[in-house]
Amino acid sequence: MSQSDRMKVLVIGGGSMGRRRMRDLSARGDVSVGLLDLRADRRDQAAGTFGVRTFDSLKSALDWRPAALVISTPPDQHAELVELALRQGLHHFSEANIWTVDPAHVESISAQKKLVSAASCSMGFLPVIRELKRLIQQELGTLHGYQMLLSTYQPNWHPGEGKEYYARNRATAAAREMVPFELLYLNDLFGYPRSAAGTVAQRGDLPDKMEDLWALQMVLDNGASAQLTVLMGCPAEARRGICYGHNGMIRFDVMSGIIEREFKNPDVRDQLRLGAIGEVLEEAYRMEIHTFIDAINKKAIWPMPYSRSALSTAALAAAEKSAHSGQWQAVDAAIQPQPLPAAD
Repeated sequence: MSQSDRMKVLVIGGGSMGRRRMRDLSARGDVSVGLLDLRADRRDQAAGTFGVRTFDSLKSALDWRPAALVISTPPDQHAELVELALRQGLHHFSEANIWTVDPAHVESISAQKKLVSAASCSMGFLPVIRELKRLIQQELGTLHGYQMLLSTYQPNWHPGEGKEYYARNRATAAAREMVPFELLYLNDLFGYPRSAAGTVAQRGDLPDKMEDLWALQMVLDNGASAQLTVLMGCPAEARRGICYGHNGMIRFDVMSGIIEREFKNPDVRDQLRLGAIGEVLEEAYRMEIHTFIDAINKKAIWPMPYSRSALSTAALAAAEKSAHSGQWQAVDAAIQPQPLPAAD
């Protein structure tokens, strides 16, 4: 395919996720990749490593006439870039959100202009999550409930960067971001929350004084019970859960990629190994961004519409409101998390 026939894809943001997206897109033979980033060091690195075109202003990047945007900026910058894509008639992919742009608005404009508007769902491409979905749908029977724990240590996130790294700011704190990030795949596996109660607290002794614990109790649309706890102040790392259904129990560990089944009919007690996350994560990212391009080319269907993504961030909003009110809150996609002031 000649250079002029390739789809132009503009990656906005050359941080860790932006570099992944450029790596995987530049490996395709049917796209030309550009990077918009205000930092010269990131532009130079991208040009040298991936051979992409680089831009230091939005005007020059749009003058390149891309067909699609990949929004890999911090989450508090997503909304304005989603709106830009809709106005310009550009397909777009947005990394995981803390706030979701009005899904009815996004999906209405996208339908009118025949755009693929893709909310990220990276974890859904992991082998352990894909197999877990099959087991829940085909073997577990009626779901009774699930529990999920994520513990990851915030100081280990980009230790070489200071306050400019978004996860060290209260409104976009690591623990806060990971609540909807986990719910993106948990909701798809188990069902979407219709109400939630939450606890938000600072339990750890982190250099950045902000909340590091989010705990949610939820009732799902199928009537099942759900619990999600996200910790960022404990140095022990874990990403594991358990679910119960009419036919038995499934334990799952996302980091090790291990699923343990205990079923009664037929009697099954075994362990499935689907690959540790360090072995399979980069392939999941590759599959995700390739699915976005394939969806534009009408060779795939994007699995995470904004209407579903918005319910993950809405559950965060309901939990935070509950933490202040002491009452259960309805999960409403129209009610998104509120901005938070900076930590003292």
